[in-house]
Amino acid sequence: MSSGLGISVLLVYGLVALFFTYMYSRGYDKSKTSFLLANRELNTFQGSLSVAAAWLWAPGLFISAQQAYVNGLEGLFWFCLGNFLTLGAFAYFAKQIREKAPKGFTFSGYLKNKFSTRVQNLFVGEMMILAVCAFAINLLAGSQTVNALTGMNFTLVTILMAGIAILYSFRTGLKATVITEMMKIIIVWTGVLILVPWVIVNAGGWDTVVAGLGGKNGTGTSLTWGVFAGFGAAAFLGHMGGPWGDNSFYQRAFAIKKGSIIPSFVIASFVFILVPIGMGLLGFVAAGSGMQIDNVGVTNAMVIANFLPTIASVAFMFIVFSGLISILDSQFASVANMTGHDLYNKFKQGEPISFARYGMIALAIIGVLIANIPGMQLMYLFLFFAVLRASVWLPSMISLLRPDWITEKGMFWGILICATIGEILFVSGKLGYSDTAFTGTLIAVFGSPIIALLISKYEETSNNNRTARVR
Repeated sequence: MSSGLGISVLLVYGLVALFFTYMYSRGYDKSKTSFLLANRELNTFQGSLSVAAAWLWAPGLFISAQQAYVNGLEGLFWFCLGNFLTLGAFAYFAKQIREKAPKGFTFSGYLKNKFSTRVQNLFVGEMMILAVCAFAINLLAGSQTVNALTGMNFTLVTILMAGIAILYSFRTGLKATVITEMMKIIIVWTGVLILVPWVIVNAGGWDTVVAGLGGKNGTGTSLTWGVFAGFGAAAFLGHMGGPWGDNSFYQRAFAIKKGSIIPSFVIASFVFILVPIGMGLLGFVAAGSGMQIDNVGVTNAMVIANFLPTIASVAFMFIVFSGLISILDSQFASVANMTGHDLYNKFKQGEPISFARYGMIALAIIGVLIANIPGMQLMYLFLFFAVLRASVWLPSMISLLRPDWITEKGMFWGILICATIGEILFVSGKLGYSDTAFTGTLIAVFGSPIIALLISKYEETSNNNRTARVR
């Protein structure tokens, strides 16, 4: 396809998104609560589609197909398992957070009141890093797809995608994001239900899918230690801990009506999972048909281009744009929430909505720069933030379930020490400098609560001893 067609598809999506956000989000820039939390009025339907869309990143569209092609059923299994379970598991805690802080804006703000400013800063830092990685990975995936199908300049696509997303997000904040997220789920679902069966029929039917269950090497039909240690552990644990390290989901916990929080997150699990399973089927088709794909990051795009007419690739590009640009505005809203609340409360200069918009601009610039680093790959970004965000998972859960078990020092040092060590070991392993990737994952995920509890227990014992000596 021509580069002009790629630009046309982008512009069509941008115009559709601008139209709907203009029509249905007017007036949501009048106050901090309306801009950052859509007046806390999202119902179950809006909330479930918004949560599902916020969880549907580029990995759900692309890495699912890549894993199915490279590692077969085993790779897709590890990718989908945590992805499906995590939102339902987070639902109870999302409601707990809302009940403990009914007028709250961010989980990091709640932690400031419960623990300290430095714990708040630790979480803001982690969530900001995640937002940047999420933004960059979705820019990267969308731009790679357009470049592969049309030859359109990669850098230009990243700028256009970021520009379209910020146009409507900048105006009315979270409400505009929720509208595009609802559009995204409807468009992506429709595309999966049409394109995937169409590919399967043209590729020879279910026999081709079955032939590809083992992946391109034919060995991926059973669970193995190599895939688990190299991909499965980080993916599963990273997904299970995902919502805990992503401000987008706390933001929705504060924006959804109280009675709709649990239903929204549970329903979102089922709304979401169809997509990576459908994309995974395309990966099986690629393996079963004997396709040789060099850029495995866009396996599904290559399969559609190979087995379907050009119009199908145009439709897939539109699906990709709706899916990934919607994630860009989700991260715009997330960063706006933290800069408009946490950072604004530190400086008390100007207006919170202005701080929120400054955060959006900074995210757009940094995200575009990272996506354009030579040699950058989806898997690098995905596995980096998957481990990082999982390091806050269990300490955060403990602080809600058993707040008497964990102290401020335990919370801060447990996460900081283990996230740092775990991330260094993991990245070193993935880059081939050592064999420590799996160890790094375990330290980041399970070391942080263990160290946090040990420090907390030591502090409690020391305080008791000092009290006894005073007496």
